[in-house]
Amino acid sequence: MTYADQIKTVKDYVRLPFLYDHWYVAGFKDEFDRTPKARTLLERSLVFYRSEAGELLVFQNRCLHRSFPLSESKLEGDELVCRYHGIRYDTEGAVTRVPCQAHVPNRKLRKYPVKEVGPFVFIWMGEADDPRKEEKFVKLPFLEDPSFRTVSDVVELKSNYLLMQENLNDLTHFSYLHRDSFGIDDSFLDNERVIEKTPEGIHCKHIAYFDGPAAAQLPPDVHPMLEGQKLEKWDGGTAVSPGIFKGYAPVFYTDKDGKRAALESFVMHYLTPETRSTSHYWWSISNNYAIENDEYYAAVKQFANVGFEEDLWACENMQNLLDNDRIEFEEMVIAGDQAGMLFRKVMLDWVQTEHGAGPAD
Repeated sequence: MTYADQIKTVKDYVRLPFLYDHWYVAGFKDEFDRTPKARTLLERSLVFYRSEAGELLVFQNRCLHRSFPLSESKLEGDELVCRYHGIRYDTEGAVTRVPCQAHVPNRKLRKYPVKEVGPFVFIWMGEADDPRKEEKFVKLPFLEDPSFRTVSDVVELKSNYLLMQENLNDLTHFSYLHRDSFGIDDSFLDNERVIEKTPEGIHCKHIAYFDGPAAAQLPPDVHPMLEGQKLEKWDGGTAVSPGIFKGYAPVFYTDKDGKRAALESFVMHYLTPETRSTSHYWWSISNNYAIENDEYYAAVKQFANVGFEEDLWACENMQNLLDNDRIEFEEMVIAGDQAGMLFRKVMLDWVQTEHGAGPAD
């Protein structure tokens, strides 16, 4: 059986192998300090801690001697000292001392490359010396651009991450799953809809038009420059990697020079598998307007969390049926699935690049 045969139903689709040759979010920068911390990513237990100089170090969370978790160990200077037998590791993961012997084995823990961007830590889960890792890093400059303000949060998702990726690629659920929280009705489905494959990935968006900023639900800070205008608002985004969905929700207007301009909003979703049926789900929203309005951004965070909790609820209910329901069924595909089905093909390309055409016999 090839992997192409495996993605005809959701039940088989979520059994695709993990993709390690990509960057994923590992956590918030301020989570990690001088205390070793464990986190499981893609079914790998990792240990995170900072050196005395503040560098974030990430290694396999398993002593090379007896599989004791190094997250339960301690730091002495910049050396990680196993609490079980005192074996020491330096900042490259190399063994520096074994207390009961003079010989120091030429062994190293596996070390994982990381990047700290905005509030997040990104981790490369593939081989550390892979020459492709820099070109595969998704550039997100707005996370550090002072002209943007970012709010962010994390939730734990009790489902496979691919169920949420399909949710993000499918905007047609807005009118039903988010009807009460987002105040979106069936008219959303009448908006102009664009789905295309771009160099970044599968891009989907809905386009709507509003008479004035209040109708577009924009904060009072921007009303004066937008009054009397017909505004064009996008809702959508692009699945740029297995674990990153780059949402883009700008509002286009005409500036004082008569040129098309945008109030930009990047609604980011960072999905990192923990196990086959649990995932870490970080999100961020970065806007380049009303950045001094604390009350507005507190409301943005609260509003987003309400909606994202509904997405979690849907995915977790689907995961429960996939795990426990034994009735055979033939999955129906509808027109609204177009973006999600295209993303499945992209996933298949990534899986085949990393793992070959099909599972080993």
